[in-house]
Amino acid sequence: MVIKEFIKELKQCHSMFHAISERALMESLQVFRTFELREGESASIGGFHGDLLFVVIGRVGVDGGKKELTPGDTLNKPLLLPELPKLLTITAIEDSWLCHLDVDTFSYLSGLEETFDDIRRGAKYDAALLDKMRLSTAFRRLPIEYIEDAVKSITEVDVKAGEEIISDGKDIKAFYVLAEGRAEVLRLNPESGEIEKTEELGPGDEIGEEAIIMAAKSPCTVKMLEDGCVYAMDVQMFREILQKPLLAEVAHEVAVAMYKSGIAFIDVRFVEEYDEAHIVGCVNIPLFDLMKRRAEFDTGKQYVVYCRSGRRSAVAAFKLKQLNINAVSLKGGIKAWPYNDLLEPVS
Repeated sequence: MVIKEFIKELKQCHSMFHAISERALMESLQVFRTFELREGESASIGGFHGDLLFVVIGRVGVDGGKKELTPGDTLNKPLLLPELPKLLTITAIEDSWLCHLDVDTFSYLSGLEETFDDIRRGAKYDAALLDKMRLSTAFRRLPIEYIEDAVKSITEVDVKAGEEIISDGKDIKAFYVLAEGRAEVLRLNPESGEIEKTEELGPGDEIGEEAIIMAAKSPCTVKMLEDGCVYAMDVQMFREILQKPLLAEVAHEVAVAMYKSGIAFIDVRFVEEYDEAHIVGCVNIPLFDLMKRRAEFDTGKQYVVYCRSGRRSAVAAFKLKQLNINAVSLKGGIKAWPYNDLLEPVS
């Protein structure tokens, strides 16, 4: 069964999911942890406080067949999972599809949908704009209390093919989210001196956040490939509504405690900077490669990202948080890192 069919089945069979859009469920698959068990296969699973298990298709046995569950059994009373490190063994009596629900995430998604519905019922805002916003990844990661302020601050702007949304070396006038159409990202290659296309953007992709967070001029040009439209948000509103609630920074003394507890560190500097000196055991993922390598991150883990001064890592932490990845930025960066015994050059 393909994932889209599974999501439709989940919404149809379980009333808890009726109010949440298919798009929101698709975006949250890493947290919902949908999985398939073939007849005779088993899985041992546990969760955090209050996590639930739904049988969407098929029939399974619990703890050696002491109890059998079907979609009807979990329709109104899903199975409460034991808290980790305790595990529960599930065995498929027939081919089955299951859904492990993170209750905190579910509460956020359902609350978000209700908030958009409340705003729509107030009839203060354009219904079509609300529908587009509720499907946008950029706004789906906001704390619920910021949603209405975000709606108030957004302007929908039509753009033409060939028009530059932001220009290399120029000041950023606003934060943009591409709502319709495609655009290309053009950057200067420092080695060849040529302008190169490095990326193509589509609906839901963000424009300008890197320069705003770093308080710098635009590092690239974004040009429309076809007619479309963007959502535009004033720079100051972006800092207040999006950057502040989504960007977390930690001081060096907190970061070193996190390091010693085993939390992963990510270096987002260029390879040449990393080779010169880096924190022992970290992984180097340059900022420009971050979105290409997002599959390397685990939504169940926590990360500290760092760069030289904290500006690039702030951008990285912001981007990761929007992907539902728990990341914080090292305030002040590695140039102020006082723990020399935890630094090493590459031999």
